[in-house]
Amino acid sequence: MSARRSLIMLAIIVLLMPVCAFSVTAAQMMRNRAPAQNLQFYAVQQGDVKVYVTGIGTVEANSVANLTFSRPGRVLEIIVQEGDYVSSGDLLVRLENTSETLSYERALLSLKLAELQRDELLKPVDEDAIRIAEANLQSAWGAYQGIQNAITPEDIQAAELRYQQALQAETDAIEARTSAAGGQVDQAYALLDAQVGAASFNAEIARLQLESLRNGNSGSLGVAYSRVLQAERELDRIKAGPTQAEIDQAEIAVEQAQSQVDAALQTLNEMKLVAPFEGVISRVNVEVGAVVISSISAVQITDVTPLHVDVQVDEIDIREVEAGMDARVELDALTGLELDAHIDRIALVPTNNNGIISYDVRVNLTTVDPRVLVGMTAEAGVIVDSVERVLVVPNEYIRLDRQRNQAFVNLVAEDGSLQEIQIELGLQGDEVSEVKAGLEVDDVLAVNLGGDSLSNLFGG
Repeated sequence: MSARRSLIMLAIIVLLMPVCAFSVTAAQMMRNRAPAQNLQFYAVQQGDVKVYVTGIGTVEANSVANLTFSRPGRVLEIIVQEGDYVSSGDLLVRLENTSETLSYERALLSLKLAELQRDELLKPVDEDAIRIAEANLQSAWGAYQGIQNAITPEDIQAAELRYQQALQAETDAIEARTSAAGGQVDQAYALLDAQVGAASFNAEIARLQLESLRNGNSGSLGVAYSRVLQAERELDRIKAGPTQAEIDQAEIAVEQAQSQVDAALQTLNEMKLVAPFEGVISRVNVEVGAVVISSISAVQITDVTPLHVDVQVDEIDIREVEAGMDARVELDALTGLELDAHIDRIALVPTNNNGIISYDVRVNLTTVDPRVLVGMTAEAGVIVDSVERVLVVPNEYIRLDRQRNQAFVNLVAEDGSLQEIQIELGLQGDEVSEVKAGLEVDDVLAVNLGGDSLSNLFGG
């Protein structure tokens, strides 16, 4: 007997205490005529009647994923264990990644350098740099003018004159040697030859000095002037800023460095295993220190949001069920727990099991409860009809004559005797049914839970 029914019975007894005849007679009948029977009474009350379409199935998950590493490695750390609830993106397992981390850090430094060089190139024109370039140009012009003033035209003219004089002296010495009278001693001819040699040597020295003045002036001036031109170009470059080609080259360098960072980060991330969706860790297949390969599942994760139950509904009842209806789910393993749910979808094609036609119905749980596990046996039911605040009688108190489509109950009379009377039923639910006629509020009914006929118990 439920607690609710016990309270109702207690209330009935209290209300009927003034009616001593009923109390004494009922007690006497229970003692004298049915000592071995289990009688139960019910006072008719108002309540709600709900009609369910039900089906049996098991709790299932939407998806199960076996997670693997894309590259081999040695397990460094396992963050989760079986049964843990994780969110999408949570770290599960990590492999040793020292070299991959260093490569990633080097790529980051290269990217930072490329960005600094690009940013430096794109800075606005620096006035200090312009002033420095202008000073360098002035210095180059000064050096050029200094070289230009170091050897004057007069110096070159004097060297030319000395060269002409040396050539004339050489000519005169040669003529003196050629016209010398014969019959002279050998020493006289040797002296003339020496004078010719000395004059030739002096003429060569004068020529070299002249060429040195001429070549030295023009060569130094050329170098100095090239420096002037270089200083002018540098000044123009600073004033104009970077060219588009320089900017493009700097941007390309940054893009290449970023690509290297992305590749290094991808490699580093491949040394980690993360949850692809929210769910429960259903299996861990690795150990710390073990070497894993890409073909072996390291962790299995089960998507439990939401869990669902697939049930089969008879073809007679399926017309009462529609997608979107609220439902409730009860579990064999968790007695007394009722979970909110709703009809997700109904199969369009039926199944035929030994001539019994039914339709697969998916029921999604809307209640998250960590006690609910995949694989539990569940009964799903959906309310297809209901009435509220009507006279209700538990079904166990009702006797149905299906051949005549009639219903009867055992009414306890005021004198304590029982009388089977016919009633008119309305909506018939799984536990209680609506009574449209034949009973009133507070009428007391009896039922024999022992299984024998009440008429036999009371001599009826």
